[in-house]
Amino acid sequence: MKKIALNYIYLSKRHAGGKDQVGLNLLKGFYDIGVSNRMMVLCYDYSVDLIKKIAPDIEIYQIKSNRFSSEFMRLLCQTYVNTVIIPKVVKNERIDCIFHLALNNGFKRLSCKVIVLPHDIKQIAHRKIGRLKVPMYKYLIYKVMYYLDFKHADKIIAISDCDKADMYKCYPKWTDKVKRIYNPIVSTQQGYKDSILDVPYILAVNLQFIHKNIITLLRAYEKIKDKIVHKLVLIGNVPSRVEFLVDYVKEHNLEDKVIFTGFVKDEELYRWMINADLYVNPTIFEGFGMTAVEAIIYKVPTLISKIPVNYETTCGLCDYYFPPDDENELAKKILECCKRTKDEKKLSAASKQLYHRYHYMHIAKLYWNLFFNI
Repeated sequence: MKKIALNYIYLSKRHAGGKDQVGLNLLKGFYDIGVSNRMMVLCYDYSVDLIKKIAPDIEIYQIKSNRFSSEFMRLLCQTYVNTVIIPKVVKNERIDCIFHLALNNGFKRLSCKVIVLPHDIKQIAHRKIGRLKVPMYKYLIYKVMYYLDFKHADKIIAISDCDKADMYKCYPKWTDKVKRIYNPIVSTQQGYKDSILDVPYILAVNLQFIHKNIITLLRAYEKIKDKIVHKLVLIGNVPSRVEFLVDYVKEHNLEDKVIFTGFVKDEELYRWMINADLYVNPTIFEGFGMTAVEAIIYKVPTLISKIPVNYETTCGLCDYYFPPDDENELAKKILECCKRTKDEKKLSAASKQLYHRYHYMHIAKLYWNLFFNI
């Protein structure tokens, strides 16, 4: 019997967004299709309880974590673990295939089959996005990491056709290794119906990165705030790099209209989501765009930037605007969506289509088959 290892040292202590969610959804999928008892998870000590909760029967190899004082130190520790510790685990545990949940898989070619999920190659393929530009030192670091990961891997997972196209363009030497598998979505169609707020609201999730482009949403909302009754709810951590969003709200006297919730757990996020009158994602770049897909599955009217990957993963089933950084166009579309009567039949049809397309058990089966076919 083949032994499969899931390298989950990439999970953060506190939920860091899409990467963590994909890993946990996939783990739940493996458990629910009955194969997690044939796998081993390699993870830091702080992830053990969460992994046991999701897949009680999975074998766990625990690695002691260190305190990461910076992003650079986190990458350095990952490199050490993947270069020094993981090869020994693979040998001693007789691992046949290992799946890396993210990039930075170390300097060594492992003795087993290797599958890597980079999530996207934004730092290389899209070094400049709008006004943003990846600094040269970061660009070079990521260039080395992607090169080594792709060279050592037997299969590379692209999470969308757009992501796949980027890989083909930047790494044509290894196109035969690339396989597109969409992200797994865990969703429920029942739960809280009572709203947290007693007024209508527009919702946006994922604030922590500049390319999520929440500043354009704030500017657009400011233009129409007196024409609608809706408040604007922004969910997610607000690290120092995007503190200017809070400053903007204060400077423009929007504090009674805009709500920052900070990080919320899945149950609370679901409650915010299903009671929203409109979900908005003005992002400049995505590798997949999970929250927009989730919003459609939850039958929430959805408005997103019409960048290629957003249109691909949502299958043209919601409202779009373009270009992403045009606050006037976004304001116009928000106003249009807020004044429109909900089409429950259309929302239900879109929900059903995406629910089956990205169902976590379906995606888990695709991965499981890949582990053995490799």
